[in-house]
Amino acid sequence: MVVSVVGHGRVLQPPSRASMWRSGFPTPHNYDDDGLNCGGFYRQYTINKGKCGICGDAYDMKPPKSHELGGKYGQGIIVSNFEPEQIFTVTVEITAYHRGYWYFKICPNPKTNRQSCFDKYPVELATGGTNFYPSKGGVYKVKYRLPKGLVCDHCVLQWRYVAGNNWGFCGNGTSGLGCGNQETFGACSDISISENSIDTDARPVKFATASNDISEDLNRILNLLRKVTAKPKYKKTKPKPNQKKNRNHRKPRHDTRPSKRKKV
Repeated sequence: MVVSVVGHGRVLQPPSRASMWRSGFPTPHNYDDDGLNCGGFYRQYTINKGKCGICGDAYDMKPPKSHELGGKYGQGIIVSNFEPEQIFTVTVEITAYHRGYWYFKICPNPKTNRQSCFDKYPVELATGGTNFYPSKGGVYKVKYRLPKGLVCDHCVLQWRYVAGNNWGFCGNGTSGLGCGNQETFGACSDISISENSIDTDARPVKFATASNDISEDLNRILNLLRKVTAKPKYKKTKPKPNQKKNRNHRKPRHDTRPSKRKKV
């Protein structure tokens, strides 16, 4: 017997694909961005044998899944730029607390939907370890360190929140709270990791899309740069008639007074 209690959570910084609109990005609004629970407990564990989409979608959803690249919310917009091995802050909001823990992983290939890519690059807490255990609901700001040697123009930061409020079998003949299968949440954020990053909280344009085309936003910025760097055009004006002569030339002074001559 397993009793399931639903929890909820979202990644606010760097904003996930589902929550980007809350930070002002021009993306579709997902008002259920704190409820990406792999399709629900029954669907995840009974139908999909415990599997989940890389970004919290149901595993059996047809590709591209809603929050994967090419899906409704997976528009490939880079939301944050980091330097290699940088210590950065993640903001997570737990809207309905049900114990458990969360962790982050990174995949340097934004086009893959294989969990094995993320498993190669776990993200460690700045204090060590990978799992963070929230004590209650609310907003958490937690520091992490990027994996050593990882550099990418477009990475995907994956969040997994494994709740711990279900009652299940512990595997040793007993049962208890937090044992057995637990409800799981997911989210994905598009980031880049490169030397001399300008701003860790920038809002760049689309970098990659399913078709790998150059985005309209990028063209817009390039056109703006051309206008800013273009040479100014000066309007030629004809000099006024009184300006044709040398301004420094002074007319001779005519003395109208009668001249004084010496009498002989």
